Amino acid sequence: MMNHIRLHEGFPLLPHPRARAVIDTKALTQNYHTLLGPVKAVSPSTYAIAVVKADAYGHGIRPVVSALLEAGCRSFAVACPEEAVALRRLLRELLSGTASDLDTDILVLGYTDPQNAPILAAYHIATALLSEEYARRLLACAKEARVTVKGHIALDTGMNRIGFPAHTEEEISEAVTAIQRLWREGTPTPEGGGLIFDGLFTHFARADEDFDTEMTHPDSLTMTQYTRYRRVYDGLVAKGIRPRVCHICNSAATVRFPGVCPEGCLDAVRLGINLYGYGVHYPENQGVSCMKPTMRLETAVTHIHTLLPGETVGYGGTYRSDTPRLLATLPVGYADGWLRAFSGCTVTFHTEKGDFTAPIVGRVCMDQCMADVTGLPVAVGTPVTLFGQDPAQLEALAERAHTIPYELLCLITARIPRVYGEN
Repeated sequence: MMNHIRLHEGFPLLPHPRARAVIDTKALTQNYHTLLGPVKAVSPSTYAIAVVKADAYGHGIRPVVSALLEAGCRSFAVACPEEAVALRRLLRELLSGTASDLDTDILVLGYTDPQNAPILAAYHIATALLSEEYARRLLACAKEARVTVKGHIALDTGMNRIGFPAHTEEEISEAVTAIQRLWREGTPTPEGGGLIFDGLFTHFARADEDFDTEMTHPDSLTMTQYTRYRRVYDGLVAKGIRPRVCHICNSAATVRFPGVCPEGCLDAVRLGINLYGYGVHYPENQGVSCMKPTMRLETAVTHIHTLLPGETVGYGGTYRSDTPRLLATLPVGYADGWLRAFSGCTVTFHTEKGDFTAPIVGRVCMDQCMADVTGLPVAVGTPVTLFGQDPAQLEALAERAHTIPYELLCLITARIPRVYGEN
């Protein structure tokens, strides 16, 4: 098992950390192949765009990208140009002497300041084209710098976040016309400078909510968005315009589309949260392996004491017992990403007599929390899993905190070392 701490952090990885996040790179690549398998079965030419924004959802960009490269992935997406530049530099390092990093695609899914056109060109990064006005500003900056940049046209088909409006027939027609204009105007010239429309995409707003039996219903937002996207796509093709990479499926749609709308897999699918073991699960009757959590958050008991009757636990005294209780102190708290909202949740203690669950009692502190282990064979040093043995653990924490697993993974802070290998 290799030990790493994220490159941009200054925390040392000590021999006996108080807590750690174990990242199972084998589970990561297994999830990658599990997700891509059903897609390839119905659309063999479709490939994966791995979403590795936010430090690979908190897992650590270097080992995650390294594992995905080994699994065959050659296309990545991030949220901002800063992440994209860091990723290109990393790819150059990882692929040095074996392959050209330019054989890999990088797409910025969010905003890039048009004045960064020279950076996009120098690092061979494509960026989302948020609107006609935005594309014109990016083109102007590219021409001024005499560079050619690539962009993926974002369509707003129902997410109402970014993109060329494409809700009504009028908007769809206007989008096709605007893209056609920009297609001509962006063609690189001998004088230098241009904008290549390399892709066309949109983002589903509710693919994780529209269940398989409902997804194909004409009133489902997912299929409404897909229909709007196809209307723009068909309009462009009719005018002789066909972006190189058309993609619409996020993680949830990647799970569902092969069975209900295989033609919607298009050229590529974007694999995000499901790469890391969470999100929409395959139906049990589909015969596909379950995805596995890639991160397991671990710690160990640092202190044991008895809570006397009538005494309270922690800040605010929110927990009180009329009987003696055995408490175990754990050295993790909200400064590690173990939220105050987790008070009352259960964690797993691994003892010589087996695994036992026990509740967190009182308020979670900045750096510590307490669990009620009355009647359990727990001692100082007993290992504890906070989440990651199965998806249900983190999903229960997310429900308790009124959020989603995405957020909780990203909130695990830098002072928790990431250890890479197999769980």
